[in-house]
Amino acid sequence: MKLSNVRIYAPEQWGTLEKFSKFYGSTFVLSNTGKRCVSGAQNHFNKASTLCNLAQKLTPNMELDDKELDEKGYSHAANASELSAVIESILLELYSSVDCARKVVTEICQKEWKLQGVPDSTRKLFKKVKDGEMPTTFPGELKIAISEAAWYEEFRIIRDELTHQDAGLCHRNRETNIVSYMHSGITSHGRILVIEDIFKYINDVFDGVNQFLGRVFAYLYSTLKDEPVRQICGIFQGRAYSRFVRPSEAIDFDGGVCAVKEAILSEENPDCPFMSTCKAFEKAC
Repeated sequence: MKLSNVRIYAPEQWGTLEKFSKFYGSTFVLSNTGKRCVSGAQNHFNKASTLCNLAQKLTPNMELDDKELDEKGYSHAANASELSAVIESILLELYSSVDCARKVVTEICQKEWKLQGVPDSTRKLFKKVKDGEMPTTFPGELKIAISEAAWYEEFRIIRDELTHQDAGLCHRNRETNIVSYMHSGITSHGRILVIEDIFKYINDVFDGVNQFLGRVFAYLYSTLKDEPVRQICGIFQGRAYSRFVRPSEAIDFDGGVCAVKEAILSEENPDCPFMSTCKAFEKAC
């Protein structure tokens, strides 16, 4: 049976969060919770993206609710309920991503940098930054990432209601096909929350959360020691091949130095499929 080749090292495709996840171990000694929060920030964001694709697929089914209403004079709104459940799950996953990122920031600030006054609460951290109450030792780059997240407060209110109290419901405009979202448990100036275009709102929150994660982990990445870290290049012919890479070198596939060149050149081992073009292979002794 011929074994497949799977390339794993692909820094040109990684965002700052994924890069940080590959290299932070040589600089920060995170707790098990902190490690899970690094992966959680990425995985919750990816899960929200998956759910968003599902929501798009479910949207046409709302026509069945309209058909039931036209034929029977009432509708159980089963399809609207399904879409609402997925949309609310998207929002909760995005908030979980933000929450995980904040927990990483708090742990590094408190345990690694020994900073005082960094709260172990997402809402408290955002509020303290907004109110200008953070200590001067708190990194300015992180203050900017938080203070410019204008989407956060309304997003937090929705998340709190969905987590601790009631759920809302979607509605499709028959003429425009635009899906709105209403939540009677959330009010502002005496009016219940109505988001006229829920998919536009979700896209805006996605962009905001993505920018927030990018800024936070870009700064944290900049604080890493520029020391070689072993990275798995890929699984080729059933064997794991690796290299040593500095964070500053993680730009493309040529970065770093091959860690297994001697083994590759041994007769009993198969060749690396990239050895003829790989700069990391060339740089190895």
